[in-house]
Amino acid sequence: MSLDQDQAWFHSQFLALCIRKTSFEWQQFVTDLMHMRHGADFVQVDPSGRGDRGCDGWVDGLMLACYGATSPSETYVANKIKSDFETAEAHWGDHMKKWAFVYNNATGLPTMAAAGIMELRKLRNDGLVKIENWPPQVLWDHCVGSEIERNKLSLILGAPPSEHPAGMSYIARCVETLARTRLFSDQDDVVQVPFGKIEHNEFGPDVSDLLKQFKVHTGHVRFYFAQASPGEQAQVSENLRARYDGHRARLDDSDAVFHALCDDLISEAFGNGEFGDANQQRSAAMMVVTHFFETCEIFEAPVG
Repeated sequence: MSLDQDQAWFHSQFLALCIRKTSFEWQQFVTDLMHMRHGADFVQVDPSGRGDRGCDGWVDGLMLACYGATSPSETYVANKIKSDFETAEAHWGDHMKKWAFVYNNATGLPTMAAAGIMELRKLRNDGLVKIENWPPQVLWDHCVGSEIERNKLSLILGAPPSEHPAGMSYIARCVETLARTRLFSDQDDVVQVPFGKIEHNEFGPDVSDLLKQFKVHTGHVRFYFAQASPGEQAQVSENLRARYDGHRARLDDSDAVFHALCDDLISEAFGNGEFGDANQQRSAAMMVVTHFFETCEIFEAPVG
């Protein structure tokens, strides 16, 4: 992939993982990125024993407070912002020059929580501690920015797709993962993807470009099914649709669902790490998911 395509994949996968990571998984995700950015300068506090005393990570006077939730309560988050700051200030004192509330919702904070940040800034206008608001966009800019460190990012976000189409053996592994049992009923004719389906599902620009890019290669998946056992495509479609429904119910974000489906296939088809190239694995998973997007088996088609 080109540098721009690499950046688009890493950025969209990062935002998708932000939605999917909650609680301690979110905190670990943030600290992994901060370790990548700052190396040995970043200090992670072990919360076991006496707890972290409001410090989810520290570097050069910057104190982090991580919060990852799927359906945050406005009152709870507003109270948490205040209590986390007060706890950190009481325990860490002069070590804290900046305090950042790092959360996983790219669309922003609930109203009361946003007001809590504003109120905290108003109360602490003495200049001793700067109060910072870190949604995923700020975390990305701080840790990654425009400088893609492909190898380091791959360890945290997963390997990006290859610049070449995946080989048939990789496609087969993905399909076999989905084909738990065989169906022997006749297959329906393939339905072409309706005009406007990408826009209808509200994909972001990065994932929209990836879908268009991988659409070029889905002929390899169609060729595989042309040689497969009768009913195999129908069974794979049924199982993938069930996975799609599960992710959609939990995530309610098309980009996150797309990446979650690809991650599922990679984990289950190649989880032991003994099968070939990680970039080819990603390409194969994306080709299979894009194929079923095209045939209207997953994601929603526009009405009319």
